[in-house]
Amino acid sequence: MSVESILARARARTAETRFTETVTVGMFKLLTNPATGKAERVPVTVEYEGPAQVVLSTLAVSDRDVSAQDLADQSPMVKLPSETVVSRDAEVLVNASRVDQSLVGTRYKVAGRPQAGQTSAARYPVEILT
Repeated sequence: MSVESILARARARTAETRFTETVTVGMFKLLTNPATGKAERVPVTVEYEGPAQVVLSTLAVSDRDVSAQDLADQSPMVKLPSETVVSRDAEVLVNASRVDQSLVGTRYKVAGRPQAGQTSAARYPVEILT
C-alpha cells in the first residue's frame, strides 16, 4: 500500500467521523399510504443510504448585486463518503441527526456535480426543497 492511499483513507475516515446525519438519496415518488390515506413521498430508487453531513453554514453566504438589488446567496451542501456517486436531481431526505433535530424530514435536491479536487468527502451542492 502506498503512503498516498493510506493518507487518503485516513482523511476519508476523519471526515466521516464528522457526519452527523443519516440520509436517503435517490428518486422519490408521491404514493398514497393505504393505512392513513395520506400522500407520502417514498423512495423508488435508492442511490445511497447512510451517514452524511448537511452544511448550511452562514459562512457560505455571499452578497451579489442583481438588477440593482442586493441578495444574499446561500450555498448549502451535503457531504457524503468519499467516492460516493449520486445523480443530479436526486432527492436527499434527512432521516436522523445527532446535532440538529430540525433537519429531520428536510429534503434537498442535488444541484450539480461534487466539488472537484483532493477532498476527503463528496461535497454535493444542493437546493432546499423543504
